[in-house]
Amino acid sequence: NIQWQAATHAGLWLEKYQIGQLTKGNSTTNDGPTPQTRLVCEVSQIVADEIYTEFYERWKNALKQAGVQDEQMKKASVQGRLSVGLGDESVLETSITLHRTYGVPYIPGSALKGLAASYARNRLNGEWRQDGEAYRVMFGDPATAGYLTFFDALYIPSSGHRGQALWPDVITVHHPKYYQGDDPPADWDSPTPIPFLSATGDYLIAIAGDAGWVNAAFEILANALAEVGIGGKTSSVYGRMIVEGVSVAHDLNLSATDGGDPILFSPEQSVIDRFIQRLEQMPTPKVAGEIHGVYQAWTELEVSNETRGLIARAILDKIEMANRTRKTAGKSW
Repeated sequence: NIQWQAATHAGLWLEKYQIGQLTKGNSTTNDGPTPQTRLVCEVSQIVADEIYTEFYERWKNALKQAGVQDEQMKKASVQGRLSVGLGDESVLETSITLHRTYGVPYIPGSALKGLAASYARNRLNGEWRQDGEAYRVMFGDPATAGYLTFFDALYIPSSGHRGQALWPDVITVHHPKYYQGDDPPADWDSPTPIPFLSATGDYLIAIAGDAGWVNAAFEILANALAEVGIGGKTSSVYGRMIVEGVSVAHDLNLSATDGGDPILFSPEQSVIDRFIQRLEQMPTPKVAGEIHGVYQAWTELEVSNETRGLIARAILDKIEMANRTRKTAGKSW
């Protein structure tokens, strides 16, 4: 006799409180809606309460305390419906990604990063190809992590359609026997509606890192969300979103410079990081023999004097830590 409440945890009710025997086939029977249909409708009416609103504000403050600036947090609005995690494991045939603690929909940061990376390597040119320097710096490779952090995009409280974050939806399989490989499609086939949950509303996207790179990431992500969409059923125009304050150019062309200021090609911070990583991995007993190669690479750098000075200081620090100052004092360099 347990009944759902407006403040019930949507994820808990979806996974644990299916009432009645699961059925296959239509969304209704002679006795009314199927248990799946009733469950989807019940969960869609559960709204996020004040506890989630308080958590959302704490989360925003935590991002700011971690150094994420206001311009590195942008609102993204769903242009219709959103279905993230549609194919995840579930008691139903379909699923949806909900916050484990608060039961509201959200977009995992890994999904945002994956979408941006896919868009960059498939739609952009030059250094944004998978083996390019800009792609490696922003998204990483098997040897190095990317230099940006894509946070989970949380649902902005009360921003959903009519205040609801979740809405009932349906996928209709018109020719089930044909898809099972049994019979050719025909007009007399009986369609099979499959109820599922989709999300609406606005989501706060946050990306941390160097300002120039974050701006580039938002440009890539905004175009990907507007053109491709995120989550499931993107071919049916699900998952399309508009990022506030970021213009969408269907011929996006991020090059090595933006307005004359180099921001995307061979960033100096990544150069510093690569040298420091190389020095850290250098075995102490071999410092005297291997440091000349590092010095040679340093002489060939095309970076600012400030960056050259920082790397030079790191080289000298490595020599001092290895107690090789006297042994290298006579070297020409």
